[in-house]
Amino acid sequence: MQTIKTELGEINVTGETIGYIVSLNLADVKGVVGSKKTIIKEITDILMGDTSENGIEETSRTIKVEIKDNKPLINIYIVIKYGVRIPDIAWDIQSRVKESLREKLGTDINEINVHVQGIQFPKKTQSRKDLIASNLFVKVF
Repeated sequence: MQTIKTELGEINVTGETIGYIVSLNLADVKGVVGSKKTIIKEITDILMGDTSENGIEETSRTIKVEIKDNKPLINIYIVIKYGVRIPDIAWDIQSRVKESLREKLGTDINEINVHVQGIQFPKKTQSRKDLIASNLFVKVF
């Protein structure tokens, strides 16, 4: 439980609650895919039987919240789609999160750090039918 002091009094809020508010804002940002899993998380998921594709997990699990000087310090770890501008997406995330938390908590934000962990490239699935000269491939041996 974190305590944030404002002009009107104190707000007791958990880091998970702030993380949930942040994740709601991330859902509206186009180009954010999720976040890369750590190797420990991947091993745990394999042992527990949870297998998600591409090693990408929900963004709500990769938001770290601390309170410093009575203001939230937020670190967001994301994976973005190929083709979007990183500065634009980071600026969009920071402004959305800042306004949302200011509106909901009534306090200023210490820092919002956006860490881009990777880029998800479009999947290209090609079959032999898609190849230009598929009939020219001859088994030589």
